[in-house]
Parts: sequence; structure tokens; C-alpha cells
Amino acid sequence: MKKIMTRLLSLVLLGTFIPSFVLAADWDLDKGSITVSATVESQTVSQAGGSPTVDHNPVITSSSGTTNNTVTITAEKNATANVTLENVNIDTGTRGGAAITTSGEGNVNIELDGTNRVQSGDNHAGVEKKGDGTLTITDENKDGSLTATGGNYGAGIGGGYEGSGSNIAIEGGKVKAIGGTHGAGIGGGSGGSGSNITISGGEVTAQGGVGGAGIGGGQGGSGSNITISDGKVTATGAGAGAGIGGGYEGSGKGITI
Repeated sequence: MKKIMTRLLSLVLLGTFIPSFVLAADWDLDKGSITVSATVESQTVSQAGGSPTVDHNPVITSSSGTTNNTVTITAEKNATANVTLENVNIDTGTRGGAAITTSGEGNVNIELDGTNRVQSGDNHAGVEKKGDGTLTITDENKDGSLTATGGNYGAGIGGGYEGSGSNIAIEGGKVKAIGGTHGAGIGGGSGGSGSNITISGGEVTAQGGVGGAGIGGGQGGSGSNITISDGKVTATGAGAGAGIGGGYEGSGKGITI
């Protein structure tokens, strides 16, 4: 109801003094893959190679069920990208790429509404985190969930094959992250480390693939600077991977609960 009222209010304000570009629009993945680009000055969204449209808080959906179209979010240095996922269901297939990719030196905020599921192809994380910025997952309305499954050698949320997963924050929502073979649930892909990971709310389940930590490193990768301050967290490693810390043959340090 809160969400509906907010959108109705936005429509009313549209006819008064708020310009249309301020309001969030719905973007349906059934119409093609979506790219979000944030700069210090603005944020644009483009779909299926179309022209960029200014949208500072796009709501991304997949209306007719599972799609193999993807979401790519990039934030330049000192910028923040804001995206809402609402009942998204992506499966790229074993030979496909990452269902969702975040990159850049800036920050990316993902708000969860409804039930969201993403499955990536081999060598990719379900939600693949690249770049130096911080990926933050939130659930302001307390009605959202995300199940992110990596392909073989990818993390559920974090790095792809030999990719590290760092600067990841979960502040709310029901989040389940499942690593592929040798990948962490949240953190590094196979051969990758997981660092600067914080959980401060929500209900989080992190399951590493064989050799991967639940939260931390993939097989052969370390897990460091991991902080859990609130919420309910279940972290399970597999095949000698730690629940929280390093993957198989990896170290763990700087863990605070």
C-alpha cells in the first residue's frame, strides 16, 4: 500500500511542480536487456540498445516470468546508482553471462521489492560485483527478497571466476546467495577473495559451493574484514570452505560479529 500511495502521489505532483524526469519509471526486462549508468550529474537507463532516458530510480521487472535478458549497472567515481528490482526472474543459462552486473568506482544501491531470482551462467556470479564502489542491498518496505545463484566458479553475490567480491553491504531483505562450484555464497568466485563485507539487517542465507566459504573467499581465496552487526545470518561453507572466512586453502581474518 505504501508503494501504491507513493506512486499515486508522484502522479499528482507530476501535474503541479515536479518535472517528469524526477519520477521513477517501470522497465520490463521482457523488452530487452537494461543498462543503468550513473554520473555525478545524472542517471540514465537504456534498453535493448535504445537511447538513454533520464531516470534516477528505475523500477526493473520481468512481467511474463523467466527471461535471459540482463541488467548492467555502472556508477562513475563519486556517483551513486539507484535501482529497484521488483519481481525480477533472470536465468541466463549455463553459457550465458551474469544476470546482474554492477561496476565502476561509484556506489550502487539495489532496493528489493517482491520476489526476485537471478541465475547466472558458468564463470559468473548471480549478482556480479566489479569495481571499487560499494554495492548495497536494501529493503525499505520490508517486502522484498532476492535469491542469487552463481554459475560454476562464480559466487552467489560477488566475484566471477578468479574474481574477488569486495565492498558489499546488505542492510535488509530476505537474501539468499548460493555460490557455484568453488564459489562463495557472498564474496569471491573460484580463486577470488571476499573482503569488506557487512551485514546490518535482514535475513541472509549464504551457501558456498564446493570449496567456497558461505561468506568470504572462494576456493583458494581469503575472507577478510567481514562484519555482522544485525539481522539473522546463516552462512555455510562446503568442501572445506569456512562458514565465514576463507575458502579451501584460503585464510580468514578480521571477522566481527
